[in-house]
Amino acid sequence: MNETKRPNGSSAMPTMNRRSLMLGAAGLALGATAFGAYRPALAQSKPSKLTVIGDTAPWKGTIIQDAIPAFTRETGIEVEYVQLPNEPMVTRARAELTGGGTTSFDVVQMGASMIGWMHPYMADVNELMKTAGGRYAADFGMDEFSPASIDLASYDGVQRGIPYRSTTYILHYRKDLLEAAGIAQPPRTFAEYREAAKRLTEAGAPNRYGVGICARQGGAIVDHFGPYLLSSGGGFYDLAKRDIWINNENSVAALDYVAGLINADKSIPPDALTWEWDEIIANAQNDRYAMGLVLNASATPINKAEASRTRGLWAYSTVPGAQSAADSRSSLGGWCFAVPERSANKEWAFEFVQFITSREWAKRSMEKGNASARLSVLNDPEIASSYAWASTAAEQLKTARANPRDPNWGALEAQLRAGLSKAYLGQASAKDALDEVASGWERAMRRAG
Repeated sequence: MNETKRPNGSSAMPTMNRRSLMLGAAGLALGATAFGAYRPALAQSKPSKLTVIGDTAPWKGTIIQDAIPAFTRETGIEVEYVQLPNEPMVTRARAELTGGGTTSFDVVQMGASMIGWMHPYMADVNELMKTAGGRYAADFGMDEFSPASIDLASYDGVQRGIPYRSTTYILHYRKDLLEAAGIAQPPRTFAEYREAAKRLTEAGAPNRYGVGICARQGGAIVDHFGPYLLSSGGGFYDLAKRDIWINNENSVAALDYVAGLINADKSIPPDALTWEWDEIIANAQNDRYAMGLVLNASATPINKAEASRTRGLWAYSTVPGAQSAADSRSSLGGWCFAVPERSANKEWAFEFVQFITSREWAKRSMEKGNASARLSVLNDPEIASSYAWASTAAEQLKTARANPRDPNWGALEAQLRAGLSKAYLGQASAKDALDEVASGWERAMRRAG
């Protein structure tokens, strides 16, 4: 087991080596789990091992370190969680799922960007529920998941996975710094947000800026732009109607606004042009910005990690709206766990999925950086007392919207990354940058038919 170092030198959660880790056998000697031994009443013969494939992100700490050993103790089934970087994970999943044979893996992490192409190969959750015979068959609590999370795990009205992690952007802010700058409450509108950013930048000069954002032309740039885009009334496109919204008036206004924070106001650190997921956390920990529209789950390492210089100083609110608080919208992402239709162990694989996404483990997962998709967890008084962001995230999920989930999104998103980067670098106006993106999307949609 290796330990990942964050950019600020602090230790993140332990992660596995690149290929895989076999868990479970060692846990057999640990005795009965706190959740009690049980024998699922499944018709399918019990396998000796289940295989899961997923990415290398550390938010799965509770699954790998705690839940899998407990599952093995209770069932006698070992679980191999093969962790791969995202692209190799997708490549392996695509090769096996489209190959026509039985898959070597029984469960797969399915992200929001994957369901567009993956859904035909995943078992229907409602059908799996009909044959479920384990501990959670009678009272799994599907109604406790946020509707947005269920929608994210569904395609054409068919649910293909069980949500585990729901990420949405919320306003992180330093209440102490806002009060010192004479700002009594968190910004509710873009105008208030911009004014607060200017005042906080001036007060924090030369090292602390008003706003943090991931502005590198990489995996985080589109999602960090999302809350500004959606709260402005803008959007991406409607593939069914071939309507492109990315360069409409509202979308252009959103990009012009963010580019203005960077270039005109200089309220965002210049090095934010190199920031992605880890950097937005590390720079909050190191007191580089006073507020930002940041992932809900990032609040845990920012506000609770011992290495954070700003530990315990952050507060949370829903993202501001363009004209009023009622305009508040946020990007929605996350991960679910799905069972391939051609898994040799579908019933036991689903039993494992229900186990790790159950109420008990969903609640415990918050300890190691997860953002549970269960509203019952986010609104739990015990969780709220330990994770101040949780109830805000539950509120923001009501208006959160997922990025497009069609199979072409990956290629179209790459073009949008380039357009946003041009505007942030001052190489093109917001309108010119998004007009170029829209033209590229039109050509891509024509080629796709």
